[in-house]
Amino acid sequence: MIRRAGVMALLGMGVLAAAVGLGRLKFDPDVLSMLPPDLPEVQGLRAFQDAFAEEGELVVLLEGSAEDAGLLGEEAASLATALEGAGVAAKARWQPQWSEEGEGLGELLAYLWINGPHEPAAEMAERFTGGRAEGELAAAVDRVATAMEGEDLLMRAHDPFGFLEHPSVTLMTDAAAEAGGGFESADGRGHLLLVEAPRPIHGYKEAGVWLEEVREVTERWKEEAGSVAKIRFTGEPAFSSEIGGAMESDMSGTVGITALLIGLLFWRMQRSLALLAGLIGVLAMVFVVALGLAGWIYGELSIMAAGFAAILIGLTVDYGVLICQEAKLHSGDRNGLTGATCKSILWAAATTAAVFLALNRSGLPGIAQLGTMVACGILAGAVLMLGAYLPFVARVTRKRVVPASGRGVFPGRKAAVAWVGVIFAISAAILGWRGLPPIEFDSGMMRPRNSEAMAAFESVQGHFPAWKTGGPRLIIQGNSAGMAARLAEAERRLGSRPHLIANARLPVHWWPDGSRQNANRMALSPFVAGSERLLAEADRAGFTSEGLALGRSVFEWLRTIEADGNLAFPQSPAAAEMMRMFVSREANGGGSILAPVEFAEGVDAAGKDYQALRKLTGDGIWLAGWDLLRPAVQPLVQRDLIHVFLPMAALMVVMLVMIFRSLREAGLILAAMALAGVALLAIMSGLGIGWNFINIAATPLLLGTGIDYGIHVMLALRRNDGDLSAMWRGTGKAVLFCGASTAIGFGSLCFASNDAMASLGAVAVIGILLTMATSVFLLPAIASRVKEQAEISGTE
Repeated sequence: MIRRAGVMALLGMGVLAAAVGLGRLKFDPDVLSMLPPDLPEVQGLRAFQDAFAEEGELVVLLEGSAEDAGLLGEEAASLATALEGAGVAAKARWQPQWSEEGEGLGELLAYLWINGPHEPAAEMAERFTGGRAEGELAAAVDRVATAMEGEDLLMRAHDPFGFLEHPSVTLMTDAAAEAGGGFESADGRGHLLLVEAPRPIHGYKEAGVWLEEVREVTERWKEEAGSVAKIRFTGEPAFSSEIGGAMESDMSGTVGITALLIGLLFWRMQRSLALLAGLIGVLAMVFVVALGLAGWIYGELSIMAAGFAAILIGLTVDYGVLICQEAKLHSGDRNGLTGATCKSILWAAATTAAVFLALNRSGLPGIAQLGTMVACGILAGAVLMLGAYLPFVARVTRKRVVPASGRGVFPGRKAAVAWVGVIFAISAAILGWRGLPPIEFDSGMMRPRNSEAMAAFESVQGHFPAWKTGGPRLIIQGNSAGMAARLAEAERRLGSRPHLIANARLPVHWWPDGSRQNANRMALSPFVAGSERLLAEADRAGFTSEGLALGRSVFEWLRTIEADGNLAFPQSPAAAEMMRMFVSREANGGGSILAPVEFAEGVDAAGKDYQALRKLTGDGIWLAGWDLLRPAVQPLVQRDLIHVFLPMAALMVVMLVMIFRSLREAGLILAAMALAGVALLAIMSGLGIGWNFINIAATPLLLGTGIDYGIHVMLALRRNDGDLSAMWRGTGKAVLFCGASTAIGFGSLCFASNDAMASLGAVAVIGILLTMATSVFLLPAIASRVKEQAEISGTE
């Protein structure tokens, strides 16, 4: 009694210690967290997200009909005021920052002239000094008179000195032109509103709370303003909230549905509320321990963890069912029940855990994380089932009636051999016709199927072509001293591959450079010193005070920069907004530069030209694009099939030989698993289901369940001296239930919110039912036939 109390106390303390880790646990909805961090394509996308993606910025799209064209700006301004007034937005921008803060554009232009190449600065100073200013201004007036209506006329009328003609400014205006006019679409039927969070947003839950606050204020505004505009929400907070919420929903929904259906199936088989309640209690402890250990080990779980609950419950419940089914044959005899189940459960748990731990050899961190979590959960489940649930079952089943004898639905020995031949022949024919299942990758498979954020983003792309993310970007990272060398190396790499790169607008002169600034300060000094005279001459030439406002602002900033003498870099919010199109600078002087890239005609970035393009990346220079992830990840999946699963199979062979100390019995289990595997590949190929970096996690699961079921069946045959009827009454029915319950757990994943998790559910359900069927219905008959032939051979 004292020893039992001590065991229960130790189990209780272990559960509590693990549960403390729950407080550290968070979920990471970022797909990139599931991929190797040292993969160049992942590094490029991560660099872009860290430097240029606004985590706390919500993108709001107002859409109207043809009658609303050109009028949505007023509604966007009104909504911006409402959001700021309600305190749900630190800033809501419905037009470019520089249009609200004209000084910001002046500061940016002054910076670009000071920081740019020396030739334009020297030429500018020469044009407007030495008595040539009058002629230059007269020519500027003529250019205004001959300019076409629209943007060209507006720019010339406000730029008598040609500040907007700097090469670096052209890069900015070209990018703005691609953006479809900034915040208003070209047809006037779409208008953007960029909403900054009033507080730091950490994680998808906080993003979801803030998004709901914005929605509520927006709905009130629509009612009060009588707006009929369609309002959509997208951006990083919307995606984070949606993906994280869907992951949590999938996880909780899987747990709930799985527990309910398994509970009903358990009741149908055991007809005992006490046993069902005890099983649920132990499963809850297993789940708490597994999540708590994950909290201690990782702290943050990737989106792959959404399938963790179904795997763990489906596998761990098997041990409880086996205990309950064997208890029918032992009538409360705890020692007998322990002898019938302890070895089987411990060996099954050890082998399955070893299989899942082998996933740490995977090149995909998400797969490795899943393997560790499931392995820890399975081991904890085996200990809790034997230490807590088995004694409980022994007490509850003392007066249970031993079930009547029955052979079950096993085929005859010859029929079993025939079935094996038929299954193998049909599977081989399908694989010969359709081939093996393909290896796929699409980042979109991780998004919820019915994604409001993605639908909104696609609408934004339709109104504003520059928002399309298909185009690649070159990210250059460096510190203050090394950025110049990085930029030069990037130019060299791009220039050496003209057959691949048609155009790369590298903003070389946007990054602050002290030597250039000093040289340009000296060159522009006479020009800046005569600014008041030049402005007066421009006024006499016919430029209005409004037309001189930009030039006056640029002159003021040039004087400020010249007087300061330190390294100049724009600081005003409006200038920073425009700088962020190309430059992200950190407080320590380092940072990143962004350069849009256009591939040459006929270039297949994700196919034949992938390896050549990959040579552009490395050493802080990254070619980033979601399309490049597929060819980058595909070899990793193929590598895992060889470097992970082949050693895993070898490990299984070794452990099976250790368990049975018989090559014949180990070989029979492996043959049953191989048959189920070939049939699975054939069904996947026939149904058009491919492998991806999510459903590949089903492979160790199927190996684990195949081992479990084979071990349970073969040990039961040993205990009952090959008696198929006895094996069926205890272990056979238990394994049948195990397969059905695990399939139910994964069946719920088929209805997951994203295609990747749904494919995991489909592959797992098919594979588990196949391994269960071969283990329960074919393996016993084949094993009995092989044993009989061995005995005959031995007799002879």
